[in-house]
Amino acid sequence: MDRIGTWIACLCLVFAASCASERPEPKWRDGEVAAASENVLWEVSVLALDKEGYPVGAGLDPAKGIAVSGWKSSLAPFKGKGWRARAHVKYERTAPGRYKLEVRVEKETNEDLVRPLDPTYADWQPAPDDPERAGVLLQRIRSYLGGEIDVAAPPKSRTNR
Repeated sequence: MDRIGTWIACLCLVFAASCASERPEPKWRDGEVAAASENVLWEVSVLALDKEGYPVGAGLDPAKGIAVSGWKSSLAPFKGKGWRARAHVKYERTAPGRYKLEVRVEKETNEDLVRPLDPTYADWQPAPDDPERAGVLLQRIRSYLGGEIDVAAPPKSRTNR
């Protein structure tokens, strides 16, 4: 009888471990930007977060060069279609006036079946990061800073007939 209890306990542990949600590997988008100072880069990063709809709040640490937004939510009437996203921005100085900027958009989906439109009943489960949204946020920061524009080839001249 003791052996059956041990087997049941082992099966319960295996089942619980398989049900635990594992967070997917983070997907960072990075680039190098030029900025007059860290303060300018910081203000531009916070402005870009706000313009992209990410709530800014307690996750901002300008001393460490790290900003973690609040959750931006989009609920849907179907299981797994509602989502929420949180942006992570970090930077470090590489040279005077140059910074390595890294952006990540962490994503979760709402797996609640009964009330998927009610945020109080939401069952948020980890989902793969959203590198496209991270790229948009990175580009918005770059555009606010007014970085260099690389032109591959001069435009062809038009001839009038």
